[in-house]
Amino acid sequence: MENTKISRWATAVLVVGSIIGTSWLTSRRNRKKSSEVAPVFEGELDANLTTPANATFPVMWSSIYAGTLGLAVHQALPSQVNNERYEKASPWLVANYVLNAVYGSLFSHGEKSARVAANVVTIAQLPTVLGLHQALEVGKTEVDEPEKTFQRTVGLYAGWTTVASGLAVTNLLIEAGYRVGHKQAEPYAVGALSILGGIGLAVSKKLNDPYYLLPFVAGFTGVAAKQYGRNDLVAGVAGALALTVAGLFAQRIQEAKTDVTEQGNDAVVAQAALDEMAEEPYYIDLD
Repeated sequence: MENTKISRWATAVLVVGSIIGTSWLTSRRNRKKSSEVAPVFEGELDANLTTPANATFPVMWSSIYAGTLGLAVHQALPSQVNNERYEKASPWLVANYVLNAVYGSLFSHGEKSARVAANVVTIAQLPTVLGLHQALEVGKTEVDEPEKTFQRTVGLYAGWTTVASGLAVTNLLIEAGYRVGHKQAEPYAVGALSILGGIGLAVSKKLNDPYYLLPFVAGFTGVAAKQYGRNDLVAGVAGALALTVAGLFAQRIQEAKTDVTEQGNDAVVAQAALDEMAEEPYYIDLD
């Protein structure tokens, strides 16, 4: 029991430290101190037509970090020592935020080797987030607050890491020398976005987690905003994908609410039947 408490708090400290360190390393103030690091990295990202607008990143990461900080602290509380979901989730949380710290360190450098390594680390984070998602039984087990909110955060994190991994794959292709002009790159970007959207819909259904879809809405919206007036074909496809995924997200949320209502109604009917049976006298025929 005591070892579990220590392990949980160690996990919380690691997560908090990783978030603080990564935020500092990737902050604008620190990048300015690093000479031409940021422009080089951002130039490579701009060469990729599937990169969302810059504003998309802080919006998503602030939501993910806030929720994960809450999860890290909550899983360390004495009242949660016997929470088996948290026990299973702890190794995945540690692995993910170790990689998160590595990414932050790599992002603060601008040379090609660091850019390639950062993209590889991004892809490596995906199985750790999906493992965390599985360990917390998101979409499988109904839990009370605040754990329910943390489950939704992990859904967001899993979706965003999937989007980021898709971006990382195309970045690695660019780094490997597969470069063409923006006009020639449009069909490839449209194909990549469409494939990513299909993956998002399939995985969300498999995970039974509508919140997994929200980062796809944010990512596609960011691409549409960035490419509008530059590459209108890419912007149009990204915008259409954002609307489609947003509509499916709303539909699945409504379906989930309907299921909960029906389950509640079934429980009320069952309880009423039990109450009626308890009130009615019954006789045993001994003949």
